Amino acid sequence: MRRRKKVEVWVVMHYEIMFNDHIDCLQFHVSSSLRAAEKYVAEAGVMAHSWWQVHPHVVDAEPTGDFEGEEVHYYSHTGKRLTRAPVRHAIRYYRRFIAKTKKG
Repeated sequence: MRRRKKVEVWVVMHYEIMFNDHIDCLQFHVSSSLRAAEKYVAEAGVMAHSWWQVHPHVVDAEPTGDFEGEEVHYYSHTGKRLTRAPVRHAIRYYRRFIAKTKKG
């Protein structure tokens, strides 16, 4: 059997604080490179109580194989690179958003 070259893609996940400070997550986009994923994140408009996660994934990998890299990148809602997920920051912004919504 001929061995195929591993094809790596970059999966863009969107995280958002929702009802009762629940964290919701959704795969939003797949890019061919980290650079393309970062461009997508920077240009996407999302609420301040959300953030992005980007990680590599091998296409058509065996379920028991090495299909995800250990590399994980986090970005703010504006696309700024972060060292970790901004959960506390997002919760604070979500609560402000809810307070404003209830007033107006």
